[in-house]
Amino acid sequence: MLIVINPRKIGFHAIKTAALSLVLAVSFQVAAQNDKERVENIEVFGQKTTPQLKRAFDKQRFEFLELYNSINEIAKFDVICKYLKPIGSQIARKSCEPRYVKDFRVMQIQTSSTGVGIDLNRLPSDDDIRFLTNDTREEAFEHVAALIATHPELFDSFSKLDALHQRIEQRKEDN
Repeated sequence: MLIVINPRKIGFHAIKTAALSLVLAVSFQVAAQNDKERVENIEVFGQKTTPQLKRAFDKQRFEFLELYNSINEIAKFDVICKYLKPIGSQIARKSCEPRYVKDFRVMQIQTSSTGVGIDLNRLPSDDDIRFLTNDTREEAFEHVAALIATHPELFDSFSKLDALHQRIEQRKEDN
């Protein structure tokens, strides 16, 4: 490439700027060609931390439950989620339980209440409620399994949930 510059028509400053531009353009071309020759491939492998996996699991669990509730047609098997603050904490956590457990708990509270108030000593514990609703729980598991088997989108959501659970369990075994 030959560039002819007439110094009489252009000032010295313009000549200097044009020459500098030409040098920079040529050097950028040479640098670009050298970069093409020396390309490095860098592969980065990362893993989520256990807390990140647990947050992803909780998010996927709530998405699964929301999808399940939209598909489920039997009211007693609906899963009801709400935010609760544990005693002594201001941090609300999302807690879910099946409607049949909530209904049973309400029935037990009504049965144990007296005219004046509720006798807390007569209320069953969560373990007692789990034992007393065992037959309904097994029926609910069968119902969920049937819905997962017949609805592909629910199966996909459950598969993602199971994969996250497996990764969390693998981390526990590795540590």
